[in-house]
Amino acid sequence: MSTGLQAWLWRAQLRAQPGRLAAAAASIAIGVALALAIHLVNRSALDEFDAALATVNGDAQARIESRTGNLDETLWPRIAAAPEIAAASPVIEASFAVSGADEGLRLRVVGIDPMRAARVTPALLPSVSEGGAGTDLFADDAIFLSRRALELSGRQAGDRLALDTPSGPIELRIAGTLERAPAGVALAVMDIGTMQWRLGWLGRLSRIELRLAAGITPAMLSEPQALGLPADAVVTTPDASRQRMSNLSRAYRVNLTVLALVALFTGGFIVHSAIALAVARERSRLALLAVLGAGRGLLMRQVLGLGLLPGLAGTLLGLAGGVAGARLLLAAVGGDLGGGYFAGSSPALAVDAGALAGFGLAGVATALAGSLAAARRIVRQPPARALREGGGDELPAGRWPAALPIALFAGGALLLAAPPVRELPIPAYATIALWLVAGIALLPRALALARGPLERDASARAGPAAWLAAQRVAASPGASGAALGGIVASVALASAMAIMVASFRTSVDAWLHNVLPADLYGRIDNPGPLDGIDPAAQARIAAIPGVARAEFLHAARLVLDPGRPPVALLARPIDANDPQRRLPLTGQSLQAPAGATPIWVSEAVVDLYGWRPGSLIALPLPPAAGPGGARLSAESAASDPGTREPGAAQPRFFVAGVWRDYARQHGAIAIDLQAWQALAGEARVTDLSVWLAPGASDAAVAERIRQAMADGPALQLRGAAELRALSLTIFDRSFAATWALEAVAIVVALFGVAAAWSTEAIARRREFGMLRHLGVRPSAIVAQFALEAGILVAAAVCWGIALGVAIALVLVHWVNPQSFHWTMDIDWPVTQLAAGACAMIVLAVAVAALAARQASSASPIRAVREDW
Repeated sequence: MSTGLQAWLWRAQLRAQPGRLAAAAASIAIGVALALAIHLVNRSALDEFDAALATVNGDAQARIESRTGNLDETLWPRIAAAPEIAAASPVIEASFAVSGADEGLRLRVVGIDPMRAARVTPALLPSVSEGGAGTDLFADDAIFLSRRALELSGRQAGDRLALDTPSGPIELRIAGTLERAPAGVALAVMDIGTMQWRLGWLGRLSRIELRLAAGITPAMLSEPQALGLPADAVVTTPDASRQRMSNLSRAYRVNLTVLALVALFTGGFIVHSAIALAVARERSRLALLAVLGAGRGLLMRQVLGLGLLPGLAGTLLGLAGGVAGARLLLAAVGGDLGGGYFAGSSPALAVDAGALAGFGLAGVATALAGSLAAARRIVRQPPARALREGGGDELPAGRWPAALPIALFAGGALLLAAPPVRELPIPAYATIALWLVAGIALLPRALALARGPLERDASARAGPAAWLAAQRVAASPGASGAALGGIVASVALASAMAIMVASFRTSVDAWLHNVLPADLYGRIDNPGPLDGIDPAAQARIAAIPGVARAEFLHAARLVLDPGRPPVALLARPIDANDPQRRLPLTGQSLQAPAGATPIWVSEAVVDLYGWRPGSLIALPLPPAAGPGGARLSAESAASDPGTREPGAAQPRFFVAGVWRDYARQHGAIAIDLQAWQALAGEARVTDLSVWLAPGASDAAVAERIRQAMADGPALQLRGAAELRALSLTIFDRSFAATWALEAVAIVVALFGVAAAWSTEAIARRREFGMLRHLGVRPSAIVAQFALEAGILVAAAVCWGIALGVAIALVLVHWVNPQSFHWTMDIDWPVTQLAAGACAMIVLAVAVAALAARQASSASPIRAVREDW
């Protein structure tokens, strides 16, 4: 009996308020879909990387990598002969753009020794039709592609494939496929000798993959002098590579997921609004059920079920939408969601049941949480009082004690002093959540406090519409707060993000003008270990007509921690007495002590490695190189006391200052070019900056530079204005997903408000009929209802913006430094915030006016009659 009655009551509620419950279901659906889509895209990208890593690693138990990017190949025979090693496979790995393919398509190329790789990484062995000396495996133009790489490049076995290298395009023949590579992995394999010769890796290796002898562990090999490794080499495990890639994009992924959950959070308030107002309108009927013998359990189930039904519907729609959205995102922006972390990646969609179940439960839990407060309120209210008060729409104001939101604000402020958790700003996120809840809890109380000013203001104005609107708003602050909780949450977060992004973009723009003072910039794209601008080419460039001054820079990568992405090392001309001319320092520069080489580190290095101004540290340096950039052998290094033998003691470096770097999230180290060349014995450079003579054309000078480099590596040449525009375009693309998520959160809130006001107008048809019976014109009723909407939404928007300002300060000064390790200057986008606020208020007024016009068009006599 009770089950049938319960189902009948739920059906009646659904028929009575389809618009409001549909809005609640849609809000849950959008929140679940966004969060699930972002999770699936990130999961797919990492799964593709894991599959490729498993293929490349094979049965390797450990690997030897260089801290500076590449190893001397003479190290491999000695490692292979060590008793601790059962098998050793030399590997070269690099990424190259495919000539003629879609922009951004890069191919991951792995060079292997097939005889050695068979024992360590057998999945990398190509499929060839012939064996022996005539096999294509060792041909000097052969490359082997996985099925996914063939698909992305639009080629098939037997076709020609050109790769863009610093020395120009290199044409190769697709001699076969990698049949044992996973279906979704884009990979190419070459003979290591061919790759060294054709692609600029002569005498160098990326790493050495190892299978260990029985009883040997990677930790044993990591002990000092275990294998007699040079100072720039380190023993790592395959898991370190995955950790490194995960760390590369983790902060970006977490931030996007948090933003996606904002829509779900907003949906929870829309559910709360829908259910709270529905219960308020039906409380006399529910009270009658209680008087007739219905227990508290039935009433509780009735209200919770009212929230569960749209929650279930929204969750199912959200799961389907999330899978479809993930598929579209992978096709449109790739696995990095515009962040640039997986450039050229086109992973296949990976859907796991655990994620579907988790986000499904989150959607249902959000809907139930939104209806829980209303359910508790209805079972606690005495039935006789509810029958006496009737079926009004008002909810009591200020149900939460005033001390509770104040305590939430204080607790959030205290959390800001907590350190990040696993390098993620979890306490700062908790602060934002607490402040949002506190701000929404204070809204009804703030509206209740505004009762007096509203009444005084209305009484001082002519016209009944303003007076009636003010009286209605002042008399029902509880219902107003419930209806506007979602819009406060979305406006607060959207305005906070707008302030943060505007501050970030303004800071990046100013930083670009600081770090790009020259007129023309050149760079070798993806240089190999033997690529660079030698001293002779540098002299030719400096002497080109139209070049007033030329500066050169050497960019390298240093692995300071195998579990973290590499740090960029930038060797450029820096005056130790005036480094501010070349670096955007965040403080004063210190004088280096005698015998120490000064370096300047970015903010990320300070956060990740604790290198603060005044610290004395050691850096891994590559083996010394001879004049012109040719590497010195160990024998010549030992015979020359001015060079460093591999494994020798490393020089001391003094952290002289900290500079702001928005280009490298995981850290950068700046050092004077001459000091670096003296320490590393490296005369080649990878980048150049050119100041033009008065009247010189940048296009003409760029062409002369290309001619001067005709016999050397190809340069990418761009003007400073083009580089600034390109950098800001990349910035905007990186934040496109952020803006999309915030826009969706706003749309969800507006959808909820529109549905709330439409349902409110329908519910107040008797009130409108009574007003018309008393002689009030329909236009005045429409004006009254529109004014109510305008007042309430304006209050919610203003309160949301105020709350957003506080959240923006947390984002700028805590979340971003702890997530991405850089600081910025605050900027206030007043015009953008004002335009958004006005648009929301105008939309709410328009929806309310249309709803009131329709609701007040009925006959007054029919509208005021009793319906039960």
